[in-house]
Amino acid sequence: MRREYALIILTMVGMLVYFILATPVMMDDGFHYEGFAESLANGKLDFKTFYGFQGLSFFAVPIFWLTRSHVSIIITSIIFSLLSVPLAYLIGRDYYQKAGLPAEASAKAGIYFLILFLLMPYPYTTMMRGFQEAALLFFVLLIVYGSLNKKAWTPVAWAVGGIIKPFALFLFPLFIKNILSVDNRLAMSVIWKKGFVWLVAGVFVGALYLGTSYYQTGHLVNNAAINSYQGNFDTGNPPPLVESFTIGIKGYLRVGANLFLHFRKIMISPFIIVLGAFSLLLNKGLKLRKEIILAIILNFVLVGSLTFSFSKYLLPMTTLFALASVGYLLRYKWLMVLVFVDSFFVFLPIWNYFGHNFWSNVYVYLAPLYLGAMLFLYERLLAKHNLNSNS
Repeated sequence: MRREYALIILTMVGMLVYFILATPVMMDDGFHYEGFAESLANGKLDFKTFYGFQGLSFFAVPIFWLTRSHVSIIITSIIFSLLSVPLAYLIGRDYYQKAGLPAEASAKAGIYFLILFLLMPYPYTTMMRGFQEAALLFFVLLIVYGSLNKKAWTPVAWAVGGIIKPFALFLFPLFIKNILSVDNRLAMSVIWKKGFVWLVAGVFVGALYLGTSYYQTGHLVNNAAINSYQGNFDTGNPPPLVESFTIGIKGYLRVGANLFLHFRKIMISPFIIVLGAFSLLLNKGLKLRKEIILAIILNFVLVGSLTFSFSKYLLPMTTLFALASVGYLLRYKWLMVLVFVDSFFVFLPIWNYFGHNFWSNVYVYLAPLYLGAMLFLYERLLAKHNLNSNS
């Protein structure tokens, strides 16, 4: 166990150095997230001037107070990205431990899922321009961890993730069954009561956010969903929410492209999507299997109905596919080699489109890929050493 914790700390240090080597450049929506945070830090809650989902900006306020930095939103995302490292390990370990793997194998599963986190460059690349996907990924992981371990606070994590980006809301099937379950021996169990209180708290968080936005702007969400990509956006007067949806086959084809075509700046290697899908279909012993499948279907159906969508909207489902894929990676180690090779082609388009603005060269930018490979090689050498020792 100490060995795994040491690897986690070293990984966090490595990623911190990686982030320090970057030069943040605020762009596009980042100005609105940062502007909202600084406005709130100075005592003004202003949904009308700054568009978008502002959940991350609330966390950036104390960072701005401490640093007076005009990239406080990026610093906050870096913190969330670093915290995602131990969280990814714990999820992988606990998920496969609950599936029946022994302690040593489940610890390997934790390392493998941590490696897959490192091989998802989009969130921690785009946070350098002020985007929120690194924070969204943290809350996706937190919701999965809470659901897996039946933590009563999970609905609040779900609600906070939802006001950072609403795609986190697709994950409610993972925990709602635990909250609504009733003990057969009692009219209402203590667990249900406790879970229901936290669910009400989560709903209150979302309602307070939406209500305040509506009070200031006349809209539940002051979002740029349509005309930010079709001319000038009238801040404070967004288009009707219904315009964000168009039912048709094109949206679902776009979802497929955003999962499998590298030039679309996808979240993770398509090999992982395929492995995760096969695992969910064939391995009925997976923990929360039905709930995960339902969350993936919700993510697919609702994002496919949007007028336009990007691969980042699929972050919840790609994370779930990655978790489900670990079982195959543990069983067939050579698959991980294919994943590393293919991950290079995941990194490359994101470097060409985003990364070159923040890191000095592509070799530095690929550092998380190297770090993941080192974790994998260490695990394989350690396994070989243990085998020889046992022999």
